[in-house]
Amino acid sequence: MVLLTDGRNDDGQPSDDQRQLTDLLAHLRVGSEGAATRPVRVFTIGYGSDADFDVLRQVAEATNARDYRADNPRTIDEVFTNVISNF
Repeated sequence: MVLLTDGRNDDGQPSDDQRQLTDLLAHLRVGSEGAATRPVRVFTIGYGSDADFDVLRQVAEATNARDYRADNPRTIDEVFTNVISNF
């Protein structure tokens, strides 16, 4: 899976953002453990200069994938090429 986002939690309730991230990462890791699993790898692309690259790195790592930066819209083609090289 390729996820293009700014990685920001904008649900209007910042008080639960850390818990939501912790729950998401735990859920993603459960599907990535064990020799017989076939996890969905989530390749994250942080889009924009204000993207939360730390969160996107954590999501990618939880699924044994990679994170990418697209903080400059002019380089998005190069970023997609790099992502596709993983398949």
